[in-house]
Amino acid sequence: MKIEVTGKQLAAGVAVLLGLVAALAATTVGGTGAGPVDAPKLVQAIMAETDHVTAGELAGWILQKNRDYLLVDIRDPWQFDDYHIPTAINIPLGQLFEDSGLKQLSREKKIVVYGLGVGRASQAQLLLSLKGYNSFSLEEGLGGWWDAVMTPTSLRSENASPAGYLQAKALREHFTGAPAAGAKAPAASPPVAVPAAPPANAGAAQPNGPSNKKLKLGRGCS
Repeated sequence: MKIEVTGKQLAAGVAVLLGLVAALAATTVGGTGAGPVDAPKLVQAIMAETDHVTAGELAGWILQKNRDYLLVDIRDPWQFDDYHIPTAINIPLGQLFEDSGLKQLSREKKIVVYGLGVGRASQAQLLLSLKGYNSFSLEEGLGGWWDAVMTPTSLRSENASPAGYLQAKALREHFTGAPAAGAKAPAASPPVAVPAAPPANAGAAQPNGPSNKKLKLGRGCS
């Protein structure tokens, strides 16, 4: 069944969306440092899909050490502790619009919110926009980040291609703490024998000895 949308239907849909945003604006504006709301501009951003950032864009900001954004994980604290995107802070959704949550935000920066998926983060982004924040949601949420940044290219889909895989591999290795693609150990470093069983003082620091680097994924590699 093919559904066709006429120009009049599209215009009517835009009018309804504009009215909804205006109504929400009337009830949510206020509170800590609320600024003016431009409802038509918000609708335009929603329709143009410029109200979110992609996982690739966010990864680039992190690599470049940009300071013009604030990344907010709106999940529960235990989920944040289990894994979160580097540079993120945790403000659970239930606290985000309380004074304690809003005081952690900045109107001088882009606010990027994310959750496990899309729904709650998109709603939080819209409410933040209605309060005058320059806010965005992370496209496809944490699942999108894991798929686009952390998952090997060859495992992403049945139709995965090798195009760009080296760049994707370099990103993944950066965020997991693994050696960068093509990196070599220093020539002067002797091979380290692996003992059959750990020594009794395995947890103690060994001066001038090799350091054991632990891969940390549980806390977002931060």
